[in-house]
Amino acid sequence: MLTRRAALGGLAGVAVAAAAPALPYAYPATAALRREDAALLIRAYRDLHPGLRRYLTAATLAQAEARLLRDAEAADTPAALWLAATRFTAAVRCGHSYVNPYNQGKAMTAAVVDAPDRLPFEFTWIGGQMVVTRAAAPLPGLQAGTTVAAIDGVATPTLLRTLLPLARADGSNDAKRIAELGVRSGSRYPDFDLLRTVTASSRAASAILDLRGADGASRYRIEVPLAPTRSTTAPGAGVARFTAAMTGRAMVLTMPTWAIYDSKWDWAAFIDATIDSAIAADARTLVIDLRGNEGGLDCGDVLLARLIERPLVAAPAARRVRFRTTPADLDPHLDTWDDSFRHIGVDAVDGGDGLLTLPREGTATIEPRGKRFGGRLVVLVDAACSSATFHFAEQVRAAQLGTIIGEPTGGNRRGINGGAFFFVRLPHSRLEIDLPLIGYYPATPQPDAGLIPDLLAAPTVATIAAGTDPALALAVAR
Repeated sequence: MLTRRAALGGLAGVAVAAAAPALPYAYPATAALRREDAALLIRAYRDLHPGLRRYLTAATLAQAEARLLRDAEAADTPAALWLAATRFTAAVRCGHSYVNPYNQGKAMTAAVVDAPDRLPFEFTWIGGQMVVTRAAAPLPGLQAGTTVAAIDGVATPTLLRTLLPLARADGSNDAKRIAELGVRSGSRYPDFDLLRTVTASSRAASAILDLRGADGASRYRIEVPLAPTRSTTAPGAGVARFTAAMTGRAMVLTMPTWAIYDSKWDWAAFIDATIDSAIAADARTLVIDLRGNEGGLDCGDVLLARLIERPLVAAPAARRVRFRTTPADLDPHLDTWDDSFRHIGVDAVDGGDGLLTLPREGTATIEPRGKRFGGRLVVLVDAACSSATFHFAEQVRAAQLGTIIGEPTGGNRRGINGGAFFFVRLPHSRLEIDLPLIGYYPATPQPDAGLIPDLLAAPTVATIAAGTDPALALAVAR
């Protein structure tokens, strides 16, 4: 997830209306102004997005654009406009194209991002069922392994089906979309929270939950207070995010995020120290746990350098862009951390298909470095692995360096978009939307899917209730 600093009718009696926050700006009151904002977003994506036609036909793109214009005109609240823009970016089927909560100004943050309507628990989806993984505070009946069957009378499988078309992912990778609609530890602004906010007909101070116990038999109903924004550390903050520990004869390196852009912590030195410790302890296996990790910096390159015997050449992928220089009239609405991105395609070669191919930046080669870890390598993945972590898993498989265990990844083997970004700021509503600038296209045709692990190991209701980890247990056993 990229930040600027880096680079859903309820039961009677439940909906205690919460006061709408006072906006520190005048939301555009006329449909004409909101349509202007929507037209600007459409223009920016058409002129600049390198993956706009990777999955869309001209007809499906036109349909998405027409709906955005209609929805924006009708969007009489900031939440409604957020929903309209989200529906459009989700239709593009690019995991890096979305209304980014971390990049909003004070107005949208107050109106949507900091809405005090968060469910007081974390959860995952298993077989279309919402399964609690952790409660924010002790609540009777709400333990790990509990299934939430309904929220305010709405069946949670129905809720999932409603939100799924709004979730961000690359191509047809619905596993990633479902993962994005879970709530994990460490995420301050989960997609589920924001989508539930902008699709709700009203705000409430509490929610009625219909629950099923981990035993599958007990049924009960409770009322829970809704919470303010989840209090966690935002991506990019300067804190240590990795841990390492020996488990039997295995060194387990846990890396919940690589989004450490602003960190002053020497994470590369931590990786080296962990590898050195594994070698000194005569560890038979190095387990790299990337579950829940969407990506960020290329931390995987530092890891690979300690795992290879000879230089590792990355599989060729064309880097493609849609423009040479940004149109002058768009420039005032495009924020970024590097103004050279405004001329990113100056030296690119016309591909004849509406895209330009950037020149190669030398040969992408990783050289061996330091003492090599010669034991077994296991990489744990799940559907969250969708950017740099997806690429790392691809490299491990291509070079046959180890075993991949867990659940199908996010990302897409057809390639993803990223590398450089504009933050499109709509002038009237002040909504911000991320726009990736470089499309990565594989040299040969690939399936519209993520990576399938060598060994599948996924949590179940029983393992969540018991607090066990089948993927890690399998990795250590091997």
